[in-house]
Amino acid sequence: MTGQEHTSQFDDAVDNQVARLSEQHGHLSDSLTAIQAAIEARLRDDGLNYHLVKGRVKSSESVKGKLSKLGPEGSPKYPNGLDDLDDILGVRVITYIEPDVANVVSALTGQFRVLETTDKKAQQVNKGVLGYAAHHLILEVSADNTPVGCAGCTGQRFEVQVKTVLQHAWAEFEHDIRYKAVGAIPPAIDRAFTLASGLIELADNEFVKIHEAVAREDVSLPGDAKSRAEPITSDALAEVLLAELPDHPRSKKEQYDWLVNLLNAMSITTVEEAVDLIGSADWNFVRERMAYKFPAGHVRIVDDLLLKEFGGRYIEETKALGDDPARASKLRFRLKKLGSSL
Repeated sequence: MTGQEHTSQFDDAVDNQVARLSEQHGHLSDSLTAIQAAIEARLRDDGLNYHLVKGRVKSSESVKGKLSKLGPEGSPKYPNGLDDLDDILGVRVITYIEPDVANVVSALTGQFRVLETTDKKAQQVNKGVLGYAAHHLILEVSADNTPVGCAGCTGQRFEVQVKTVLQHAWAEFEHDIRYKAVGAIPPAIDRAFTLASGLIELADNEFVKIHEAVAREDVSLPGDAKSRAEPITSDALAEVLLAELPDHPRSKKEQYDWLVNLLNAMSITTVEEAVDLIGSADWNFVRERMAYKFPAGHVRIVDDLLLKEFGGRYIEETKALGDDPARASKLRFRLKKLGSSL
């Protein structure tokens, strides 16, 4: 076989794989939607505060470019075509502060089968250099303990990149510059990116210090009778929880709105009633029974407290609140961990 014939066959094989991708696009899009929803549900259930969860199906152009790559000996780098690609489906989880990157990784590796995990920042530290910092995961939807909504995509592999908002901004800008560059990037540009990555790391560290300083601030609860008689709002509730649970991270703003609805469903409608419930709670009991992998966010731990206090009634009254179709079954499972009965 001549080199030209070999090249033609290789190009045809790549085109066939791209055509196969096009045929699967509908199923892949549905799978991505289900996986992304499962990830968001898990982060919400664990009370994690995050900026964004965003997914994408790899484009045909990008897949063709990747499958067209050759190895060092001139053989195809991906001889099995699409079956060799783990990132046809990709999800980015963007957090505000770096400690939450590890928390997100812990949450997702407990939900999906882990095929590969790579801490890019740890690699940079070990090499004594600066640069791209994120945590990459290759995960699979397992047939055992399949996340809610993912029954139609068991066996599907996908990539997750977890990074802070600053790391994400650096990576997006760096990728955009390199993608648009004509020829090799000048050394001065490489050096500038390295300097910028160092500044990003310093800024991430300062964000953590700010977060910790805010958590250590003394927050006073409403003391006057008029304020305590006011209807509970998400802002007032956040202040109450910051005072009572300073070692637990704040939740997303919209989650406090949801928690107000949960409290109202149990006839807890004023600041005073919320303060009485939250101030008298046995938080150590809840923590020990639930055995959180990391400090639960405000909304998650109060959700568990309400479950402990009201049991089966709480499940019935709040199972339809929010957008989680599996909330009732999750609450029943958590109620057993709390040692309560329906």
